[in-house]
Amino acid sequence: MEWRYWESIRKAVRLVQRFYPDYALVGRFARNFYAPPETTLDIDFLVNLDDRITLRELIDFVGSQSYEISPTDVGHWQYKMNVKGFRVDLVKPKGFHLDEEFVFKRRLVRLRRVGRIFVSSPEDLATLYVVSSRERGVRDLIKAKDVIEYSRARNDFNEDYFLSRCERNSVKPLCLELLQHEPV
Repeated sequence: MEWRYWESIRKAVRLVQRFYPDYALVGRFARNFYAPPETTLDIDFLVNLDDRITLRELIDFVGSQSYEISPTDVGHWQYKMNVKGFRVDLVKPKGFHLDEEFVFKRRLVRLRRVGRIFVSSPEDLATLYVVSSRERGVRDLIKAKDVIEYSRARNDFNEDYFLSRCERNSVKPLCLELLQHEPV
């Protein structure tokens, strides 16, 4: 059973890389690199869903394989795919700027059973959670705070870069508030 899980993740990564080479792993799977691990039943990728041509090509390709994708029309901020029984989310929250700086700062890691995969930097992951919190609520602010605190404790968090990303994404006041509180 376990080999099927890793096989599905490998297939999902290859599929995302094929259509979106500037992707980054985000969500709980990525958070586990920077904060205490939590279990997850899916894998989330931040991709440029604003590129409608590539998105249409992906939707058509997924439909031609034995995978599923929902929704099947262009214009949403999240798409859910089923790749060999494993859930894969493609996301780009409203208002989040996926730009060259984000792509440059992502980190390349090697997962033993998956291979090479790009993971969002801790600063960009925290920023993404703050942006998402505007629609999804306080739970995403707590996730951002966890990433910040644990990354700071490892001296792996650049506050200046984080604040520049927050400003770029119009959430700087929330980010400043997260930086001012002492760790619990």
